[in-house]
Amino acid sequence: METPATRISHLKALVLNADGHAFDTRTGRSYRLNPPAQVTLLMMQDGKSRPAIIAALVALCEQPSAVVESGVDGFYKQMASYLS
Repeated sequence: METPATRISHLKALVLNADGHAFDTRTGRSYRLNPPAQVTLLMMQDGKSRPAIIAALVALCEQPSAVVESGVDGFYKQMASYLS
């Protein structure tokens, strides 16, 4: 059974390099992240809430909240499937 602590340890296992590649130290897999996804991953690793991530991306990307929310939700779903 996956717990919040397990999810955080899985997130912390992702190492992000300057080129936007996230390396999963648990599995050896590598993922390419676009700049907003990089910010999202780093904020998730820092334990930031979904609303905090959305607010930061709205300001950073100058996009409407609904657009950012959709992107963040899609990223959360992808991360959930990769890290399970």
